[in-house]
Amino acid sequence: MKFTGLFLALCLGASALSVAQTVRLNRIEDYNALLPAWGVSWAPGANSQNGYYPTFYTGFVMRSEFPERIHIRVSRGNQTRVSVILDEATMSDYVFDLAKRYAFYKRMTSGPGAPLNIAPSGGKFLPQLSYFNQIIESPNYGILDFVARANQGLETKDSIYRKSIELLIALNPNHVYNLHIDLAREFAKWKTEMQTRSGGDISKIMSNPNAVVTAIDALVFGRINYTKQPTQDVLAKLNTALQAALQNGTDDQLNAACMDLFYAVTGTKYQIQSLDRFGRLTSAILCDNTRCTLNYPEYTIIYPTGSVLASTSDEFGNRINAFATVGLWQFVAHPGRSVDNIRKEPYYGFAPKMDFQDIGNGFHNPAVRFFDPSPGVKKALGIDKSHNTLWAAKRGGVSHGCLRLPLGAVWEMRQILPVESAKMAQVNMFASNAQDFDVFDIAGDGQLRVMGVQYFISYGLKGTDDSGRREGADFEVNNDKRMEFYKNLYGATNVFHVDANGQILFSNPHVSMPSYIDYKKSGVKTRVTLNGDFPLYEALYEKDKVQFYSIGSVNDQDKLIVRLMGRVKGCAPGANKQACGESAFDQEMVGLVR
Repeated sequence: MKFTGLFLALCLGASALSVAQTVRLNRIEDYNALLPAWGVSWAPGANSQNGYYPTFYTGFVMRSEFPERIHIRVSRGNQTRVSVILDEATMSDYVFDLAKRYAFYKRMTSGPGAPLNIAPSGGKFLPQLSYFNQIIESPNYGILDFVARANQGLETKDSIYRKSIELLIALNPNHVYNLHIDLAREFAKWKTEMQTRSGGDISKIMSNPNAVVTAIDALVFGRINYTKQPTQDVLAKLNTALQAALQNGTDDQLNAACMDLFYAVTGTKYQIQSLDRFGRLTSAILCDNTRCTLNYPEYTIIYPTGSVLASTSDEFGNRINAFATVGLWQFVAHPGRSVDNIRKEPYYGFAPKMDFQDIGNGFHNPAVRFFDPSPGVKKALGIDKSHNTLWAAKRGGVSHGCLRLPLGAVWEMRQILPVESAKMAQVNMFASNAQDFDVFDIAGDGQLRVMGVQYFISYGLKGTDDSGRREGADFEVNNDKRMEFYKNLYGATNVFHVDANGQILFSNPHVSMPSYIDYKKSGVKTRVTLNGDFPLYEALYEKDKVQFYSIGSVNDQDKLIVRLMGRVKGCAPGANKQACGESAFDQEMVGLVR
């Protein structure tokens, strides 16, 4: 193994490990400083399964019970973006969900007969549950005191929401965006775009099913993602909006027609409440005559992603990583295994394998490990000196067909998704063509950017047989080879360039817009090309927050407990426990935990 450069952040992470772990953690920054910069590490003991242990999530993301408000997109650059519209129900439950996980984790790991052993003989791993507990107990955040007051009826609906959104922002830095989208501005851009696409002829759009879908999605680019076959009502509203755009309608006529179309194609997706400037809950869509704004908080995270061990070409002849599964998909609820399928093979790490294709392709852990990382790699990543095993995802070809995420990302994604298998199976997975980018207005400021993530690991495999594909070789951290890394990742010719300010710009990127036309198909026909140069936005990597533990032989009963650890849900006082997911968790828990 070797490393080729260090981030300042990596160096800080490495030095932070020298801080005595008995020091009380009061801030999320303290927790993050104790974690490896990328990936997870451990040393197995006598109770491991072929060197592997189960884990559970010790991070602070919210859970959404609304499939239509969760967006998962895999795109060129080997990354997976998860964006969640934060409605008032999701936010009101958040602080109570943290408290529920805190109490349940303690129940499962402490006291006589605790089902999970977080300190097995000979095993060495970071005490992340202790870190999690200390953050929950921290006076800096006041979580447990607030929950106690709310349960006594001393907090209002507005104050619960305010506390939850403040906590979510504080505990998940750089992932929560307060959006204020000027819909009139978006509709004006749409008008120009439709004029270009149609040449003034409405029939060029209305007669083409692919053009209809991409026209609908372009209304507020990146935030509609229309997947259904348009009804006659939707088609009529699209036609009216196009007439206003192409036949010299007034601004008021355009805005009114576009709002009618917006409501028709988004349904309940944005029928939510958020805080106004006075700190009171009000409608997320605010209109003054025919001019409207969309105001709400959104959670977005981007994970580095491994893909099939194969390549393909773009239009310039660049060889880029291929995806085994493209199009529009949904998670598969396997009979007897549900959507968060816990596999028996140790290299899956007894973490959820969330399939979106019947043949078994889905999201799962890195599944490639490194024994005895070199001192240089340990220093670069901030790995504890006593650890001898490293797991990290690769942004490149590595799998038979699945999409591989960092272990913390697997558990975090499961925490974001609904508790119940039936609801989780309704979440759409937008899998782009390998040639297509994720271009998104992440901040809601009108600026489209090409999405990326600050993660520059590369490695190979020790062999081509099944065991060789589970062991890594030639590990590199490519900080001082970023341009070379980008050329291998995105393509070297005619894809991007660097401007005078050092900013990376992508020229005329293609974007997949999967819809009903592409449902469970091996390709995306609904796609567009955006003209111009678009800057690269690189999200910060969210460090892996998981607690390792021993549970026994990881038999079928043990697997149900592993699965249960990813389904914890707490809800606000007075919430409908069935609708919010808490009843589903409680019922499952009763059958497994005494």
